[in-house]
Amino acid sequence: MRSTTLVLAFALAGCSGFINKQAATSTYRILEKSMEAARRQPDLDLAREAMPGGLMQLEAFALAYPEHGGFRTMHTESYCQYVVGFVFDDWEDASLGGRDADVERIGTRLGPLLERCVAANLDRLPAAWRAAYGKGPDAVVALLPTAQRAHVPALLWIATASSVRLGMNPLRHFRELPSIEAMLTRCSELAPGYDDAKAELLLGTLTAAKGAVFGGDDGAAKFARARKLAGEGTLIVDVMEARGIAVVHKDRPALQAALERVIAIDVARWPERRLSNELALRKARRYLAAAAVLVP
Repeated sequence: MRSTTLVLAFALAGCSGFINKQAATSTYRILEKSMEAARRQPDLDLAREAMPGGLMQLEAFALAYPEHGGFRTMHTESYCQYVVGFVFDDWEDASLGGRDADVERIGTRLGPLLERCVAANLDRLPAAWRAAYGKGPDAVVALLPTAQRAHVPALLWIATASSVRLGMNPLRHFRELPSIEAMLTRCSELAPGYDDAKAELLLGTLTAAKGAVFGGDDGAAKFARARKLAGEGTLIVDVMEARGIAVVHKDRPALQAALERVIAIDVARWPERRLSNELALRKARRYLAAAAVLVP
């Protein structure tokens, strides 16, 4: 009798594991569809209001199904998208709008959020990367030749979060610029055009930012490469190119004309990129309103 009970217990344990795995797989598939729906969302306010609750739910699933790494990855990606796409966007809006109190308030919140984004993506990489990151930019650069294609998503988010910190406080983070560019360059080598050519776009944006301060390269070639790799309908490339090149050349009419062309585009043509393009349009309208600030 006792042996029969043990056999039954082991059988039920195995069945429980199977059910748990099936539940995780089914839930993950539903969440993937939810992400697809979010990318098609035309209402920025609705998307923004939904994200905090969604992030809490994703974190709960990651804790409930630790053996299913997809939930953790999905949470990390969504978290960083929220921080950069919405919180940093608020900071930029306040900064260009001259709302100093909001700049300070949002900046105080944004710093720890960016640090968490970096830390979560370091956890996606082999342990050597966290050790190198703690030693400083040179140690990270030294490790880049060992990077593999599978490391690109995490490295790209680390570089993106670091770029945001640099943009918020150039004097404090300027020494990180070479390592950020090296990470982006390595990402572009390993996975050209990955995620709507974000590495190539950031390289163009950083090059133009340097050109605006020191003179020289306006990033046009890098923006052209980003556009080619991202394909038609990735409007953020047009927006950042308009801002970057016009500021380098101090050409306000060119900035205004380029942004007006972007704003006139019907983004419904690319439903799979609707949310990202709505975010790009919001930036375009902001830069157009602040043209006199960007190009005095």
